[in-house]
Amino acid sequence: METQTQTPTVKKTISKQGVANQKYRNNNREKYNKYMRGYQNKRYQNPEIKAKLQKRQLEYYARKKAEKLAQKLAEKSESDDEEIVLKPQ
Repeated sequence: METQTQTPTVKKTISKQGVANQKYRNNNREKYNKYMRGYQNKRYQNPEIKAKLQKRQLEYYARKKAEKLAQKLAEKSESDDEEIVLKPQ
């Protein structure tokens, strides 16, 4: 009988540039955070991006509201089913 050997799993590694970027961010965290805040502030002041972001937020909240309502209806139907089962006895 032949025995099957498993191939070793390949370990995912970060590229050298990715490691260098992580080291830079960690060593210069305060400067990096300040840069990103400035970048995001400038970006969100752009009317096109601001409108796109607002649209996405409204879609997200509408979806969450619908999920919450569906969950409440499901819970209510479960409790109604339990009451129906208990009434005939």
